[in-house]
Amino acid sequence: MSALLKTPTAIGLLTGLALPPIIARFVVFPAYVQSKYDDVDDLKHNVNYLGWHVKLLEEAQGLSESEVLVPISNQRIHESLLSRW
Repeated sequence: MSALLKTPTAIGLLTGLALPPIIARFVVFPAYVQSKYDDVDDLKHNVNYLGWHVKLLEEAQGLSESEVLVPISNQRIHESLLSRW
């Protein structure tokens, strides 16, 4: 059995089975997929920053708490948000 695994054909088949997942995990995923996740995280950060900035500007104009935009990262649910639905 061990002599069969040492043939060039068997070595080629085993390499062909083992190499693609390794290349996908350590080359393809970091180069292409991870950059997309980073772009999405950057967009989430920018939207969150914009939401808080708009909220502060609305509060500076004198709007009450129930009329102010609620940013995405705000964890508590406002009554005004529920009344809109």
